[in-house]
Amino acid sequence: MLTILDGYVDEPTILGVPPYISPYVREVAGVCRELGIEYEYMTIDQWRQGRKIRGDILVFIGGAVVPGKYLRSYPASVKEIRRILEDHRGIKIVGGGIARYNLAELKADYIARRDVDALLYDVLTENFEGHRYHTLDEWNRWLKLGAEIVKKHPDHPEPLIVEIETSRGCPRYITGGCSFCIEPLYGKPVFREIKDIVEEVRILSEHGVRNFRIGGQSCIYSYQAYGVGEKEVVEPNVSSLEELFKELHKIPHRVLHVDNANPKVIASYPEKARKITEILVKYTTPGNVVAFGMESADPVVVRSNNLNATSEDVMEAIKIVNEIGAERGENGMPKLLPGLNFLCGLRGERKETYAMNLKFLKEVLEKGYLLRRINIRQVASIRGKFILKYRHECWKFREMVRREIDSQMLRRILPKGTVLKDVYMELNKGNYTFGRQIGSYPLIVVLPYKRRTGEFVDVKIYDYGKRSVTGVEHPLNLNTVSFSILKSLPGVGEKKAARIIRERPMDIETAKRILGDAIEFFR
Repeated sequence: MLTILDGYVDEPTILGVPPYISPYVREVAGVCRELGIEYEYMTIDQWRQGRKIRGDILVFIGGAVVPGKYLRSYPASVKEIRRILEDHRGIKIVGGGIARYNLAELKADYIARRDVDALLYDVLTENFEGHRYHTLDEWNRWLKLGAEIVKKHPDHPEPLIVEIETSRGCPRYITGGCSFCIEPLYGKPVFREIKDIVEEVRILSEHGVRNFRIGGQSCIYSYQAYGVGEKEVVEPNVSSLEELFKELHKIPHRVLHVDNANPKVIASYPEKARKITEILVKYTTPGNVVAFGMESADPVVVRSNNLNATSEDVMEAIKIVNEIGAERGENGMPKLLPGLNFLCGLRGERKETYAMNLKFLKEVLEKGYLLRRINIRQVASIRGKFILKYRHECWKFREMVRREIDSQMLRRILPKGTVLKDVYMELNKGNYTFGRQIGSYPLIVVLPYKRRTGEFVDVKIYDYGKRSVTGVEHPLNLNTVSFSILKSLPGVGEKKAARIIRERPMDIETAKRILGDAIEFFR
């Protein structure tokens, strides 16, 4: 018996914190299936709840390379991992970012410095000679064979979302890529074939999965691009992307999203980028986001770290995606928007770097463009040593973005009265309920009252936080709605809510006189 313990991963191109499940656990399950090894799957949350680890072999997968803020779960801590490894008496194998990038000192029989699935295969077949990457054939084979593991995940079938890998590596490897990024270290990018990606998604769909993110790549616009290995800024392959998403669209799904994109590629090939953006808008689902690795608007920092793009390139890419993708979709969100990543602590950084970053974002606002999310974090010292010299400036920049930029973006993306459909209620905290739509970078939606979790509801938006929106279930039934919901509505309060409760059932005209503008929340 072998136990796969999912400690959750969070990496630049891979998400594995619920409701996500990473490819790593599926690849390990594929090895077990191929070799006829019986296995159990459990999550770190199940371990926290007291579930015991069984079997002679433990494969632990985890590592938050780029940790973020999480709603109802979080990756395994180093303390938890050490306790798990100390308690297990059998063979211990550690994989994921914590092993590959040596994020902590751990005691195990094997710590996978490359692919944990390849290591496990070699150990089980008694052919282990050293750490290696899986071959393309193994990669495809094990992902498909291991697809069944999704049925063991607590979030299956909903709200589980499965991360699908399309490629490994970055086309900018020929110049070393961005100073902090590990993707160029893989060498020349390896692209999975369309048929293999489509077959994997079809198998997952047959196992009940309905939410997919075509992630696991440095740039979706560079999938099977022309000029890889010959030039740094590769030429997009429109026909391959159209075939891929056209075929994926045919498979039953609720959500079909993507992830990263290099703004330099979009700005350098605007006509092809427009066609690809149109393809994404046509075949993926609304609320989709292409995350741009801008990192800094300071030209000194751009040069010092060999970053993807200049601020001019990024602005052009933002313009192109907005012109095609900003239209509102059927779930209430724009169909496709850009997101931006900023890093604090890069080489060459100056105090004025943060003023340049803020100036760039204000220009985006002034031009009327939309950004779905702005991610600001400290650069991780994985590929080299980075020191955050201007901690105060970084903190101040982040606070100003949350206060001056994010709040404005939220109001533009979701004007008051917008109805967000299929918001999954995830967490009760105090007298509030927190939920999200399923997707790449879903907004946190707050209901100012407690209600049952684990269900999808439509929500009408009426207020805004720094990075969240507030609303109520829609539509409400005037004669059955609870007092707690009534009093939470803007312009209602306890007195009007109490009067509604006392006098109902009531007709709509009477309700209008009592509620005024708040009548919009009711049938």
